[in-house]
Amino acid sequence: MVKRFIVVFLFVGLVFPGFVLAENSQKETAAAGEQIFTGRAEYRNLRMCLDFVADLMAKLDLKYNEARVSPMVMAEHWYEFPIELGWLGTQDTVVPLFERLLAYSFAESRLANWAIAISCSAETSDDGQPFLSISAQEKLVCLGGAERDWKGSPAEMWASIFKRNQKIVRAIKSMLELTTFTPQVCKKIQGGVVVGQIGQRKTWITNLRLDSDDRIQLTGYSLDPKQVTLFGEELLRSGSFVEVYLSSMTKNVYEKVPVWRFDITARAN
Repeated sequence: MVKRFIVVFLFVGLVFPGFVLAENSQKETAAAGEQIFTGRAEYRNLRMCLDFVADLMAKLDLKYNEARVSPMVMAEHWYEFPIELGWLGTQDTVVPLFERLLAYSFAESRLANWAIAISCSAETSDDGQPFLSISAQEKLVCLGGAERDWKGSPAEMWASIFKRNQKIVRAIKSMLELTTFTPQVCKKIQGGVVVGQIGQRKTWITNLRLDSDDRIQLTGYSLDPKQVTLFGEELLRSGSFVEVYLSSMTKNVYEKVPVWRFDITARAN
């Protein structure tokens, strides 16, 4: 009798926890699913934003490649959709795109920039500009929940988002007034010999990364090391940056022309 009791006890002890774990797993899956699926109002805000992005990309004749939406994040008085956008475009579309994108407003929702990455691709346009591969991480912030217990106000939150968005646009605009993404050294055939042709600008950049802490990392090239240090000084003079750090300058060769590769980190003002 005792042996039977022990066997039954062991069987229950082994099997029942399995049911408990399975039940907990189902609850966790359901809880995760609640973040993925949205209601009518939430989906409407998301749809209006993504439709706006698609129309803007088409209007600027950009190669819109992707939009990735992460699970909705809930707060007490608002909710947000993390969105990652990807496209190809030329330098002359960068500022107009971000000016309009970061000014987005629909009902009680706004777009807040989180990070930007820009790099030169191997493709070029008909006028010789390199196509830029651009990725932008945005947050679609929407009001939701009771406002009576909110210590702040929607106006303050919208003002904070607007201020940072304008800071980002101003920094990118100032930087592109001082340099370019178009290589200033390119191949040219003279007398059957391939030589390097030098452009008017003294510096150009190939990679840009802007993080959530307002720091911009730049990688580029220059024909003269003094032009690199001058570029850093010009960034400060523009008023759009409060910090500039030159981390490296390395002698290199670009299209058979001696150049200097540099890395600069700046913080937007």
